[in-house]
Amino acid sequence: MKNILLTTFFALLITQITYAQKQDIKDLYFDYLQVRMDADEKPEAKVKAIALLQRSSELTKTQLGNVTYHLGRLYEEDGEIEKAVPYYEESIKITPGYYVPYRALGFMYYKKCVALNQKLSGIDKAKDSDGYKKALDELKKSSLKTAKYLEKSQACDPDDETLAMIKNLYKNMKDDKALATISDRLKALSSDCVTLLED
Repeated sequence: MKNILLTTFFALLITQITYAQKQDIKDLYFDYLQVRMDADEKPEAKVKAIALLQRSSELTKTQLGNVTYHLGRLYEEDGEIEKAVPYYEESIKITPGYYVPYRALGFMYYKKCVALNQKLSGIDKAKDSDGYKKALDELKKSSLKTAKYLEKSQACDPDDETLAMIKNLYKNMKDDKALATISDRLKALSSDCVTLLED
């Protein structure tokens, strides 16, 4: 059954891409807009988004940011996190003020940090100092990356949960300086916030 669905998806993808290459870019983008938020149309929305990305030079910067963000969201909603991440990261490169992909990445990476922290707690520092150091370094690196994403989200759309997550990351790293300067960083990051990507 899974193979049949996969084969059908790829057949649809090839057909849509072939058609999309001949279709006017405005019409293709309009068709994508009609299905991108419809839960029943996720496979078609992915196909149309991929077809649009193949013609990215014909899109405006905002349209390209929109397509990459929504393709990441569609993959994330389907539990395909590894496929979602590069599209969220690309969306940030294209439209750095749009905070929504920062939030998505921050929440994804935060789960990894929680797991790394639990792993670190399970290592006996006295018996496995190398393993402990390696796990601690991995946690710090992951926490800094996660905090960067969460801080942009918090700066643009403040909420208690995100702020608590940021503080928890710095507490786990024992980074008192970063904890003390959160407000200053958030203020600086809030100057360039895009709430909605206009088409």
